[in-house]
Amino acid sequence: MERILNKEAEEAVAAKAAQKAQQEVVKAQIAEAVEAARAEERAKVVSAASGAAESAEPAADAGSTAAQGSSVASSIDWSAVPSTDLTLFYPGQASFEWVQNGKSHGGARPLTKGGDSCSTCHAAELETIGNKIVAGGELEPTPIPGKRGTIDATVQAAHDDNNLYVKIQWADAGHNPAPFVDGGKMDPDNQVKVAMMITGTGIELGEQVGCWSSCHADNTYMPFDPGAESIAANQDVATRLDAKSTISKYLSESRTEVEIKGRKNKALGGWDKLKSADEVSKLLEDGSYLDLLRVYADGTSSNGYLLEKRVVNGGEMSAEASLSAGTWTVVFSRPLNSGTPGDVALEPGKTYTVGFAIHDDYAAARFHHVTLNTSMALDDGGAQINVIKQ
Repeated sequence: MERILNKEAEEAVAAKAAQKAQQEVVKAQIAEAVEAARAEERAKVVSAASGAAESAEPAADAGSTAAQGSSVASSIDWSAVPSTDLTLFYPGQASFEWVQNGKSHGGARPLTKGGDSCSTCHAAELETIGNKIVAGGELEPTPIPGKRGTIDATVQAAHDDNNLYVKIQWADAGHNPAPFVDGGKMDPDNQVKVAMMITGTGIELGEQVGCWSSCHADNTYMPFDPGAESIAANQDVATRLDAKSTISKYLSESRTEVEIKGRKNKALGGWDKLKSADEVSKLLEDGSYLDLLRVYADGTSSNGYLLEKRVVNGGEMSAEASLSAGTWTVVFSRPLNSGTPGDVALEPGKTYTVGFAIHDDYAAARFHHVTLNTSMALDDGGAQINVIKQ
C-alpha cells in the first residue's frame, strides 16, 4: 500500500508540474499577443503622425482593439489586476440529471445529500476527466478527432463605481473538423463564443454546481433530445419555448417535474413539463435565474438569462474579441446593477457563483469547454476571482 501511495504521489507531482508548464506556455503566448498589439498601436501612432495613416495602416481583424480594451475597458489598468488561472474541461453529455444519479456518477450522494460542490472532488482532475470524455465513450458518442480535452485560460476582473469589467485569454488550438457536420464547422459564423453565467438565488444546488443546473439530458445533442417531431406535437409548450427542432438550456425550477433516475425507461429531463407563465414570471422576479453574458468572435455580444429557456433581455453590455499571435483575448463589461430583469446585481460583501464556457473551433451546443463552480466577489481576496476596484 505504501508503494502504491508513493507512486500516486509521484504521479500527482508530475501532473501538477506538467500543468504548470502548460500554463507558463499560455502566459508566454498571451504576453506575446499583448506586445504584438502594443507594437501595432505604436505603428499606427507613428503612421498617423507622418500623415500617412490611411494608406499605411493594415486592415484590422474584427474586434482587434480588444487587446487594448480601448473602448470597453479604457479606464482599466490590467497590469494592476490579478489574474486567475481556470481550467475549462470538455463535459460531453454529462447532464444535470447525470450528476445527480448514483448509477452514473459516484459523487451523486456527496453532491445531493452531503452538500459538496463539484469542485470539492474534481478540481484537481479536470485534465484527466476532459481528456477521457473527449476521446469518446459513454459520455461522448460522437467524438471530434483532435479536439482538446481542456482549455487553460486566465481571467481578470475589475470594477469602478458603475461597471464590471472581465478579461479572459486562452491559446487557440487550430481547426479540427467535426465529422458529423457538413464542412466540419458546427457554427461557421462564430469561430469562438465565450459565456459567463452568474447564479441567481433559489436554484437547486446552484452554488454547488453553478451553470450545470441549466444543462439537461433533453437539450440539443443530448441523449434525450426529443427531436423536432415530438416538439411539434406539443405545440403549446413549443410556442412558449420558441422551440422548433431542439430545446435550449433551462432551469429545473421552471418545470413541474424533472426526471432524474429514468425509472421505467422514462426519458430524463423535463422539457415539456413547463410551469405556468405566472409561476415563471414569479421566479424571474425572485431572482431565480442564471444571468447569461455571451461574446462572439467578431466582438458582438448578448445579455440575457436562463430560466424556462434562453432569453435575451437587452441588458446593457459591451464587448471586444481578438485573435493575435495564437491567443484569444475577450474583454466585456456590464453594469454592476442594471436593474434589468435577468441581470444579477453585483454588490460588495457578497460572493457569487459563476461559470465560464468557451465554444472554440466553431463549436455549438454542448461541444464546449466549461469550468466547475467558481466563486467571484468584489474586492475580496478570498474569492477565486477577486474583482478589483479601480
